[in-house]
Amino acid sequence: MSRFAFLFLPLVVFGLDFKVATYNLENLFDDKKEGNEYKEYTPGKHGWNEAMMERKIANLARVINDIDADVIALMEVENKEVLSKLNVALGNKRYLHLFYPLKKPRVSIETAVMSRFPIQKTGTFHLKDQARGIHRITVEVDKNLLDVYVNHWPAMPEREEERGEYARKLRSLIVEDVSREFIVLGDFNSPLDVQKNGWGEAFQSLFYHGNRTMPLSNLWYELPPQKRYSHTYGKKRSALDHMLISHNLNDGKGVEYTQGSFHVFSQPYMLESDGTPKRWAISEKGRGEHQGIGFSDHLPLTATFHTVTH
Repeated sequence: MSRFAFLFLPLVVFGLDFKVATYNLENLFDDKKEGNEYKEYTPGKHGWNEAMMERKIANLARVINDIDADVIALMEVENKEVLSKLNVALGNKRYLHLFYPLKKPRVSIETAVMSRFPIQKTGTFHLKDQARGIHRITVEVDKNLLDVYVNHWPAMPEREEERGEYARKLRSLIVEDVSREFIVLGDFNSPLDVQKNGWGEAFQSLFYHGNRTMPLSNLWYELPPQKRYSHTYGKKRSALDHMLISHNLNDGKGVEYTQGSFHVFSQPYMLESDGTPKRWAISEKGRGEHQGIGFSDHLPLTATFHTVTH
């Protein structure tokens, strides 16, 4: 090749590196009685009061500060007020842009987003007879628009039919415009592989639309099987939280996924001696009292992305 030929090669410039995370906080409630709280978070009972709330917020803020994500989706947040308290507790790492949806009446917890990038647009998509919606938050990253779909699907293996409703709705949103760059994340309450009685079938259906493969990839497969878990129940470890990316996050332009960057975030202080999450502790004896220690029964997931210009 002539040395002059290099003048005609496209110039690729790597722009901004940024991190995205998802974290189920395991019931972040405030200390105000609204009537929709879980019983153990009723203010004035079970040791739940302003001081205990502040302790829980401080514990979670420690984790979020250490994650240091530029965009983080949070599950199990009671309201915008307690989200703001959590943000203040982050100190100089607090986020400029917060999203909290308009909750349905009598719903206890919803999802939220904290972002260092401007939020250009949001959309909430409710499902009939389901408590929580699917939320699409569009952030502007280095002049690129990136959609983040935040999910928290119904719990318990036997609720597969309800999770199917979420899967169908999410699938319809994705195929509206497959040219958009997007990340799908959150707590899907669905294992990575289909288990007994079809648990996980709804989540697996996301990857197929008729006979056409869906344009997204699950980042769990970057990790070896023994490391594919973010939640523990008893001794059982499961990958209930997920991070999926559109295929055009690997096309060499706009926003790009940084290959190999996906991992389960943990620090020694977040783990029990057996390596499982050190969840927020509520005693099981007597009335069940908050102990003021621990974090969440979920571990956060993180991945790094970057922008590309030509």
